[in-house]
Amino acid sequence: MSAGRWRQQILLSEESGVFAVGSLMLVAWLLAVAALWRFGLAWDQWVIMGFTELLLGRGVAIAKAVEMGMHPGWVVFLATYVDAVTVFLCYPVLILAARNLVAGRPVDPRMKGLIESAEKNVGRFAKYKIAGIFLFVWLPFFMTGVVVGAVLGYLLGLKTWPTMATVVAGTATAAACWLYTYDYLYGWLEQLHSQIPAVFTAVLIAALVGHRLWAEARKKRSAPGNSRPPRTEPERDPRDAN
Repeated sequence: MSAGRWRQQILLSEESGVFAVGSLMLVAWLLAVAALWRFGLAWDQWVIMGFTELLLGRGVAIAKAVEMGMHPGWVVFLATYVDAVTVFLCYPVLILAARNLVAGRPVDPRMKGLIESAEKNVGRFAKYKIAGIFLFVWLPFFMTGVVVGAVLGYLLGLKTWPTMATVVAGTATAAACWLYTYDYLYGWLEQLHSQIPAVFTAVLIAALVGHRLWAEARKKRSAPGNSRPPRTEPERDPRDAN
């Protein structure tokens, strides 16, 4: 297949439409933050929650939002929106990487890791299809996130837009569950002392940052390129013994 025809297929694919929607959603989010700043509203809460979710995940972002006193409706909306933008932008790139992987072309190690993480769950969720994708994204103990859930839908042979809709529905449900949990927990902690919720959030963020740094360092140490060959003693010349 020629390079021009290959590019044309990419541009006309459903994945390119997903990427376009994600780009528009990102621009809309930036414009909303700019408007909030212009009118002197709480733009900083949107930025803090957005970057916290990108770096540390949905659970920590919602914990921070509850601690900042954001309205519950905005918390669920923003958590869902940030996850949707992330998956809409990353999904097309990962699908292209998955196709390159099948074709034997080189793939970025991080993308390969996400694809392999989705492949491990294919057998577990194959018979559930759309319902399986919803559960995968909703339930927190899989610890894999919306992007891997979307790739899992692709590997299960599901259509692109139903997969995207299911992922968004799953992350919205998960955000509502996280919000209810933290709201109950923070209400109980505040009864003990008014400063405990803030301390709890700071400790939670510090623990997750430390865990992320430790996991990245462990990956680098275990990478094939970083492994040192076993040390061997140099051969001695028999004449040295004399």
